[in-house]
Amino acid sequence: MEEVPVRNPRNGNVLYTLKEYSDEEVAAIYGNARAAFDTLKSMSVRQRLDEIRKLRDYIVANKERIVARICEETGKCKTDALLLEIYALLDLIAYYDKTAEKTLADQAVYTPIYLLGRKSKIYFEPMGIVLIISPWNYPFLLSFHPIICALVAGNSVILKPSSYTPLKGVYEDILDNSGFLKNALQVVYGSRVTGNKLIDAKPRKICFTGSVGAGKKVMAQAANHLIPVELELGGKDPMIVFDDVDIDRTVNGALWGGYVNAGQTCTSIERIFVQERIYDRFVATLKDKASKLRVSKSAGTDADNGNIDVGIMTASFQVDTVEQQLAEAREKGATIALGGTRDGHMVPPTIVTDADNSMQVHVEETFGPVLSVAKFKTEEEAIRLANDSPYGLSASVWSADLERADRVARALDTGNVSINNALATQGNGALPFGGVKDSGFGRYKGQLGLYSFCNIKSILVDKQSNKSEPHWYPYSPEKYALFTKIIDALFSEGIANFFKAAWLGLKLDRLTQKTKL
Repeated sequence: MEEVPVRNPRNGNVLYTLKEYSDEEVAAIYGNARAAFDTLKSMSVRQRLDEIRKLRDYIVANKERIVARICEETGKCKTDALLLEIYALLDLIAYYDKTAEKTLADQAVYTPIYLLGRKSKIYFEPMGIVLIISPWNYPFLLSFHPIICALVAGNSVILKPSSYTPLKGVYEDILDNSGFLKNALQVVYGSRVTGNKLIDAKPRKICFTGSVGAGKKVMAQAANHLIPVELELGGKDPMIVFDDVDIDRTVNGALWGGYVNAGQTCTSIERIFVQERIYDRFVATLKDKASKLRVSKSAGTDADNGNIDVGIMTASFQVDTVEQQLAEAREKGATIALGGTRDGHMVPPTIVTDADNSMQVHVEETFGPVLSVAKFKTEEEAIRLANDSPYGLSASVWSADLERADRVARALDTGNVSINNALATQGNGALPFGGVKDSGFGRYKGQLGLYSFCNIKSILVDKQSNKSEPHWYPYSPEKYALFTKIIDALFSEGIANFFKAAWLGLKLDRLTQKTKL
């Protein structure tokens, strides 16, 4: 069976290899997951949260070792790994630890007058086995965020991490040594070959994070089995900067939002639209500050004690994409105002000006440390330029006028908007995360993120009696006439019509009991 190499992006050395799973091994994994689900679904929400706290405690105690492994396989800097992979996960666990019991509690809802005396409720029940296919850019966080949602909701989970950054051994260490419920979470390694087998084994739900092309393939395969999917795909996120901002603070936000994790974030700022009055000052400040960022080396070992700002890129094919987009931009007249020259997997902070929608760097996802900057005149033009994209994952709006900022945020065709901040919506566990258009659909995190992993079951409770329902058989002209009058009364204004409908209802009920089968 063919082996899949996992490489260190700094030097290309093979760290270890992965073997594809056989059909028999996949079947055994699913058997374990079904057994674990039987246990999970019988547990209270608090009991599940207590299990998840075991994961939390172990991750906190071993965070430095986990950070080291993340950095080894991704090339990111230590601070990015600590804050955006570890802290962000722990914060989501803390949020659910406080709120999940209430969120997943049975919910009483409105019952209409014609069902008077009954009770209406909603149950939020586990679905079964959830398959999570996670990406290479945030291998720990973007695996565990949906994992936590699925587990809190009571599902067992099978994780298929990216074969570029699978973190093999990290998950096993956590699961084996934390005391977490056995087989509630299982990890399966390999390429798309193994991923396809996992989909064909028919999980109850799939949560996929990755590229648009791969997401379409997952969705097509899932459709053969009518498996629901959550798709979190790419982005080409715009940043709109009005001329009333503090330029220093706004530039600092742009730098972090564009270059964090070497730009390999689905919600990275990639396109900056600056109002023309401050455009030149903004670009000059952006170049000056970007040139001062401390960049990791591609080869060798960095003395990264938290003092590196921008790490290297992870996947060679993505470095090639960045290089190709920049070359095309130059050919079409754009200016590479800073950076632009790779050194192995190291791409320095890069700024492109004079770009437009004829250029890939301004339209297609770059997924590297590249900021494209353009100018606008009016609010309406800024909205039009920002929305002129097949993507709709995230955006940011920067202005001292919060009413204007909110108005623009509402007009943007996207799933998430941060106002006067960068990538901030992802920092709040209470906010659901997901996109629109080519950025996918569905949500995880927050209250809605739990419901995404639930069977939302509607319940109506009636009392047992010898009475027949007015709308049951047999029908009759008399019933029809009364129904007509009730409709007229119920859906007309005024308290008198309400009482009239109630009186007609009693009359209909008496007729029903006299004529029931």
